[in-house]
Amino acid sequence: MASITATGIGSDLDISGLVKSLVAAEGKAHASRLERREAGFQARLSAYGSFRSAVEELRSALEPLKTLSRFQGRTVTSGNKDIVTGTAGATAAPGSFAIEVVQLATPQKLRSGVFAADTTAVGTGSLVVTTGGKSMTLVIDSTHGTLAGIRDAVNAASDNPGVTASIVTGTAGAQLVLTARSTGASNAITVTQSGGDGGLASLVYDPANSILNLTEVSAARDASILVDGVAVTSATNSFTSAISGLTIDATGVSTVGEPTTLTIAYDTTGARSRIDEFVGAYNSLVDNLRALASYDPETKVAGPLLGDATYRDFSESVRRLMSTATGGLGVSFATLAELGISRTLDGTLEVNEAKLAAALTTDFDGVGRFFSDAGDGVATRMDTLLERYVTAGGALDTRIKGLQRSIDGIGDEREALQTRLTAYEARLRTQFNALDSLVAKLRSTGDYLNQQLANLPGAAR
Repeated sequence: MASITATGIGSDLDISGLVKSLVAAEGKAHASRLERREAGFQARLSAYGSFRSAVEELRSALEPLKTLSRFQGRTVTSGNKDIVTGTAGATAAPGSFAIEVVQLATPQKLRSGVFAADTTAVGTGSLVVTTGGKSMTLVIDSTHGTLAGIRDAVNAASDNPGVTASIVTGTAGAQLVLTARSTGASNAITVTQSGGDGGLASLVYDPANSILNLTEVSAARDASILVDGVAVTSATNSFTSAISGLTIDATGVSTVGEPTTLTIAYDTTGARSRIDEFVGAYNSLVDNLRALASYDPETKVAGPLLGDATYRDFSESVRRLMSTATGGLGVSFATLAELGISRTLDGTLEVNEAKLAAALTTDFDGVGRFFSDAGDGVATRMDTLLERYVTAGGALDTRIKGLQRSIDGIGDEREALQTRLTAYEARLRTQFNALDSLVAKLRSTGDYLNQQLANLPGAAR
């Protein structure tokens, strides 16, 4: 039979309690040290996460500044949006233009004669439908030679050049309607036929050969406008080449002789908003980093990045860039301070409202080049600097990954500590059990000797 072991019987010691206490005492110091190290790693990891987040926010604010076309916006104001509107790119020169919309662009629409119903047979053969210089050929057999079948063949054709077919049924009967999807004279529709039983001839529309078996409901027309009295046409209601950098959209027809004024101006409000976003994101980064690297002399508590080499390198690099003059851009200011954006004693930026407004008014495009010029613009150079820190393999990415490895290593050390404590506990139990057995034997021997001594002649009783 298996023996039953009860530790502590021989010595009257609480061996189990002693072992647990000794193991706990042995592990406590190591566990506390690991907890302190892990807390430190976690604090720095969190700090670097905040660091990177603030840098990314600043990069987002730099994006519209380092893209010249986005910074140098233009506003377009229309005297009557029901007649004409416009959008301007960065190359559009400020100014006003008198726009008179003579006519809007329209798609051509053709209608067939009246048939009894959409199931009425029209004929068989081939129909060639052309618009915008492209054609499709439809082979119509007796099964699909109805008005509805021809409609479906037009709409389902994989090479349809841009024509939609529909059927309008009125009191007199059904009529096939063909509509060009695109406006403009160049997208006029022609329909020719060949072969078959000749019934498809009723759908032929061929102005070049004076065959007009379809009725024109609306003509294919180009849009026409007058820009300061100069005639301009377009296949659509948008005019992209009349004025450089400006797209004119005709939305209605003008009263003859009553043009609408389109005014192009610098979008100084939008530019100022983008600059303010940059200043706000920069100041947020500075405040964030200052808190992470601070020291409170009263509580003697230091921020997780105090004395950190990456933080120092980053701060110095940004400080140098912000104070470096930008030259060769052909503008009247070379530094942020000259533009009206200066550094305060705590490292944040502040804006001189009057100075910046004057710069935007007198040299709007120059302000854009100052920030956006490829290679040497302030926003471009700063974004390049920040990218080195937040890109994969950059300084922040490397530190974050290193800290994460250190935290993972703490887990490995905990597992190793637990393995050592388990072995230590087993060793203690073996030693105490051996001690317990020895004490039990010594007690047994002592009891035997006492008994023998008690039985000697003359022993006191």
